[in-house]
Amino acid sequence: MQNVLIIAPHPDDAELAMAGTIAKMTGSGLNVTIIDLTDGEPTPFGSRQIRKEEAARATKILQVKKRSCLNLPNRYLYPTLKNRKKVAEAIRIFQPDILFGPTEPDWHPDHIAAVKLIDGARFEAKLCKTRLAGKPHWTAKRFGYYSPHRFDYPVPSFIVDITDYWDVKTESIKAYQSQIKNHPPNTISIIEKTEIVCRYFGQSIGVKFGEPFFSYQPLSENLPFRVVNARE
Repeated sequence: MQNVLIIAPHPDDAELAMAGTIAKMTGSGLNVTIIDLTDGEPTPFGSRQIRKEEAARATKILQVKKRSCLNLPNRYLYPTLKNRKKVAEAIRIFQPDILFGPTEPDWHPDHIAAVKLIDGARFEAKLCKTRLAGKPHWTAKRFGYYSPHRFDYPVPSFIVDITDYWDVKTESIKAYQSQIKNHPPNTISIIEKTEIVCRYFGQSIGVKFGEPFFSYQPLSENLPFRVVNARE
């Protein structure tokens, strides 16, 4: 069984970007863990308890067995040494075979900081002779997901067919009702925006819905990439 670690700046980021792929991986028997760097608060219609309950519902929908929050400060997330060590310890404890996180370019400062935190922690997690919790570990496969709040997207390294998991993805996003209603009037909803993005990337590989990813290393046929992007 392969261990997959997904790191998100806020609760709902993982669902918006890659819930279909998460459901596909858990359905294939992969051991998936989600770590939220912050609790996502404050927001206009949320609270720490509300966001925690929403994340728990989404986690259950996706059949993810473990999810935790590092409780780093929302809106003030920085790639400090202290924060990097917390992420590195999470990697050392979970020992992932595959690591997902946001990727640049992105507009949200917390997302940009998360990219730097994850990449720095990925390296630090492998170090010996350190006081970090857990055992030294190098995650050979790092993939980046694209946040759907963007208006444009760079060409992805690969796209996962999530057609069979589209309903699960939308259900997991709807778990975050406090964030869905936090939306400017007379504009496209987050559900509609996500559908447009997934339909676009799906049609580019000849399927109905797809989720795009960036690979931080060259892809080859003997990588677990085949597991998450199989069209068989």
